[in-house]
Amino acid sequence: MAHATGSETGSQAQVAKDEAADRVHDLTAQTAEHVGAVKDDAKEKALGVAHQVRRELETQGDAQTKRVASTLQDVGGQLRGMADAGEGGPVAEVTRKLADKSQEVAQRLEDGGMSGLGDDLRDFARRQPGVFLAAAGVAGFVVTRVLRNASQLSGGSAPQTGGSMPHAVTSAPTGTQSIATSAASAPQSLR
Repeated sequence: MAHATGSETGSQAQVAKDEAADRVHDLTAQTAEHVGAVKDDAKEKALGVAHQVRRELETQGDAQTKRVASTLQDVGGQLRGMADAGEGGPVAEVTRKLADKSQEVAQRLEDGGMSGLGDDLRDFARRQPGVFLAAAGVAGFVVTRVLRNASQLSGGSAPQTGGSMPHAVTSAPTGTQSIATSAASAPQSLR
């Protein structure tokens, strides 16, 4: 009889082991299902946020584009007025052409908005990649210089690339400022 009890215990252990394996399998399947649902939900929310950010940026870009177009229209009108008020000649003709170009660009910006501007830039970059890259480099240089000078003028601590001029005169008569001190405090772009 002891032998029968051992085989019953072995069979009960096998049943318990099989039930535990089934539960582990079920839990694994449920966990995988929940992880998949959470992953899909997170992906959907991330896409929603990305689309919302893109719409907001497009809206702001279009508003800025409209402002630039309006400014260009005003500049074109002022240039046209200058050309018409002045005497004829090459300067008036160049001013008139600048006015026409300014108003043409303004109209293009108003019609196409930010996406039209992006399309125009992509088309230009495909047609003239060398000129586009050179213009991008020049624009980057100009923006960097403007930001550096603006930072220096506002009292920011932008790193200076050139050597700074030391104060040559440490004492000046009261109420006056020495020329060397003025030159040392001048913006980098004016030196």
